[in-house]
Amino acid sequence: MTTIFGSRAPNGEAPSPARALDKLSRIPVLREKYLRHTAGGAEPALSDLPTLGRDELGRAIDTLVRNDPSALTRASLHVMGGTRSTMRMGAVPADLYLDEIAPHVRPFEQGDLFTTLGTPFHMRACQDLHNGLASRAGVPTLSMDAPTDQMIDAYLDLFERHGVNALGTTLDTFRSLLRYCAAAGRDLGFLHKVLWSGPAMDSATRSLIRTHFPHLRTWALFGSAETWIIGHSGPDCANDTLHPLPHQYTEIVDGRMLVTVTHEKAVVPLLRYETGVEAEWTSCPCGLPGPAVRTHSRIDAPMGPLSRVVSPRDLVPLALRLDSVEAAQVVLVDPHTEDERLHLRVRLRQETQPDLYTGEWIRQHVLSESLGLSEATEDAPESFEVIVSRHMLRELPDGTAPEFLVREGGRLQIQSISTPNQGSYDTFSA
Repeated sequence: MTTIFGSRAPNGEAPSPARALDKLSRIPVLREKYLRHTAGGAEPALSDLPTLGRDELGRAIDTLVRNDPSALTRASLHVMGGTRSTMRMGAVPADLYLDEIAPHVRPFEQGDLFTTLGTPFHMRACQDLHNGLASRAGVPTLSMDAPTDQMIDAYLDLFERHGVNALGTTLDTFRSLLRYCAAAGRDLGFLHKVLWSGPAMDSATRSLIRTHFPHLRTWALFGSAETWIIGHSGPDCANDTLHPLPHQYTEIVDGRMLVTVTHEKAVVPLLRYETGVEAEWTSCPCGLPGPAVRTHSRIDAPMGPLSRVVSPRDLVPLALRLDSVEAAQVVLVDPHTEDERLHLRVRLRQETQPDLYTGEWIRQHVLSESLGLSEATEDAPESFEVIVSRHMLRELPDGTAPEFLVREGGRLQIQSISTPNQGSYDTFSA
């Protein structure tokens, strides 16, 4: 079953894919994918086109950066993750679609003083967007890096002393601040508004706010490095709910959210891009017109905060690059909890003698080659560990084993890793 909603032509049809197909088919790594849809005289319907995967998009942008940089004129490029040899990048217009987003997201008013807390990689672009929205409203901004746990008190003292009443950051950083303040007994009375980019408001964060900081009003910009901002939610919206922005086109196909961007500003158009998010159409009590989308889990990247820069597709090949490693496997332990950890299990070749330093040597190799993993685990090095073992988990008699497993509450699951265009996001219990 397919349900659609989004940017509509006057006749109510989905946006024409013709111009986007023409542009995408000129990128060598996507030419074969779209060749049969550009041949012949009839324009295909959007629903007849294949979906576009995250890795495909990353390879396409990497190809343009290497071979045709002129195609990226007026683009804002950002690293989505990957490794030093297989970098994944995202590309959005240099103006970050500010004209298209600003009319729908208006948290600011005269007299506000807005501070943004930047985080690594593509979230830097979100900091620019937050500042742009504030500037459009005539509100002064103060840009800083997100604080470590040791610096939270000093940051909050600075904000309170200088009259900061609005904050822009990521949901993960916002949650860390809330949890710290709840434990320390700080009431955050000086702070009135929070704007973040990432997921919509979830029930756990809502409960934390209602219990300890009921005065806070929150706005969310929902999206990803690949799609940019898909939708928004405000203080009166339901949990996990967003309102799609009209310059894009949203489909929900068998519970999966697909996004199409054929806007004239698009650096690389998106045709039925697989967001990796489970979702359904719903209504929202906030009163905004049109249907809303309720999001569920991010089913292609269940690693919580690490998922923005780390993929099992990255870590396993990095380990196998070493002559001493015969097999490798990623195990995610207790995702979306305070105890979330990432284990890289490796089986060494028979001629390699394990010693006290083998695991740490492999760990340092992976950290140095994986973009973002080192910084993401800097404050919690225990969250990433290399385990040397004679056997992989769920190993078959022929020595093969799943590349990615999830251990949650003592229960082990084999997590499938989607292949391009297949839309395979199922989780199989082992």
